[in-house]
Amino acid sequence: MSNTEERLKKLAADNPVSGWKETVAFRKENKAWLKKSTRISLRILDALEEKGWNQTDLAKALDVTRQQVSKLVKGGNDFKLSTITKLEEVLEIQLMAILTENEQIVDKETILEK
Repeated sequence: MSNTEERLKKLAADNPVSGWKETVAFRKENKAWLKKSTRISLRILDALEEKGWNQTDLAKALDVTRQQVSKLVKGGNDFKLSTITKLEEVLEIQLMAILTENEQIVDKETILEK
């Protein structure tokens, strides 16, 4: 084996595996809740902007670390109901609605169209 081949094998062995296949598989398997998580995160960011708050302000209001808030607004968090409830109270917004069997969601655009 040549010196170049040995160096290439050593370089290849030193590089960590990226794990991109596992990431893609995870995203495919969890697509439904990841989509909802992203929407919740965007709504949290909108509420922060409306209140003139930053993530540190929200961390203080929730009594959590700034790093925990950062995870909440990145869109990949599997929110617990207790977390959603606390966010709704602190930010004075609604993040989740539970509909009965005969109820449906109607957005502003649908109302304006009628």
